[in-house]
Amino acid sequence: MAKPLIGITPDLKAKLKRGDAHLLYNSYVDLIVSAGGLPVILPIVGAREEARELLERLDGLVLTGGDDIDPSYFGQAARHMGSISPRERTDSDLAFARVAAERGTPSLGICLGVQSMNVAFGGTLLQYIPEDAPGALRHEEDEDDEVPTHAIAIEPGTLLRRALGVESTTVNSFHHQAVAQLATGFRVAARSPDGIVEAIERQDHPFYIGVQWHPERMPQSDATRRLIRLFIDATRGAPARAG
Repeated sequence: MAKPLIGITPDLKAKLKRGDAHLLYNSYVDLIVSAGGLPVILPIVGAREEARELLERLDGLVLTGGDDIDPSYFGQAARHMGSISPRERTDSDLAFARVAAERGTPSLGICLGVQSMNVAFGGTLLQYIPEDAPGALRHEEDEDDEVPTHAIAIEPGTLLRRALGVESTTVNSFHHQAVAQLATGFRVAARSPDGIVEAIERQDHPFYIGVQWHPERMPQSDATRRLIRLFIDATRGAPARAG
């Protein structure tokens, strides 16, 4: 059996000395390879038609992490401008997210990826968790680059619950934006103890899940292995049912 082709969206580092550059960490590639997929690094696209033509040749999509979505995409003024993604990258991610949903392409959003999924369909984000959710857990590295971890509770009856096979697990955390108002067509699949949304999924799609943590940075976790296994199975056409 041929390995499924999994498109992975890159980051865009603009205005470097020798021009703009696509960037993708090896950990995303390794994650797909370890689960039996064949990774394909995607280009930044300028139109939905380009995204469609690419996805027609692929079996699955991974929307990767990165800097913040400019709040103008969900109708707000930015309060923190230091970590905004280039508009070209955001437009490209939103195009891939929309086309994948329309086509039924199995899709996994990671960190920024879950936020892109939500914004692509009219949802909003918390711009900065410490300000927008006072008293929340620490969700971002500190000055010493210490990575916080925390528990998540996985909602019953969701595809994520079926994928992970547990009611709760521990995940890493590298973000200060998060899903706020949920877009139409999605349901919350997991939350952290402070109420922050940690995963969402579409109910009209065979596999369209976004997680706020970084499974590629915890490859030995049982939760990571289970999630990626179900994703790759879905790209091979295996039915994925909520449970």
